[in-house]
Amino acid sequence: MKKLINNVATLKLATNEVSENENGDYQIKAVVAHTETVNDNGIILDGDVIEFQRETYPFLFNHKGTDLLGEVKTAYDTEQKAYISEITVYSTKQDIIKAIKNGVYDSVSISYYITDYDFSEDDDAIVVQHALMNEVSLVSVGADSEAKLIANELREDKQAKQLAENKLKEIKAKYE
Repeated sequence: MKKLINNVATLKLATNEVSENENGDYQIKAVVAHTETVNDNGIILDGDVIEFQRETYPFLFNHKGTDLLGEVKTAYDTEQKAYISEITVYSTKQDIIKAIKNGVYDSVSISYYITDYDFSEDDDAIVVQHALMNEVSLVSVGADSEAKLIANELREDKQAKQLAENKLKEIKAKYE
């Protein structure tokens, strides 16, 4: 089994970072799960292990199937070692949008069915090697404490950081 490393990123919270699309629905981005990190449920996702059987999944409130808030498209980001969701909250959910804008909710939680797993070397955690995607929920407190709604400018910060790193590599290459 691979040795797993804790890798927790610092994220900007999405306070007042909800944008409206052409249908009147609201768009939000979120980091929904980190990999190679033990979450509060004692589970580690061993890399990009969640299988998606379709493009869009439900966005629920507290994992309750009766509380549909919208829909999500989720993908794995190798650089961040995390699953990122593009969330659409339906325009009929104005109370939820208001709560998100006011900072009442900032956490999300991903739900998946574990189909293949092992135990960590110290047997303190379940290491997921394959799972099937189920849904993403808006929650008060998630199992991954760093699974948060993120501000849209995070993408711009990431691009600026990448450009700066590339420039630094070019400068170093000249002097080596």
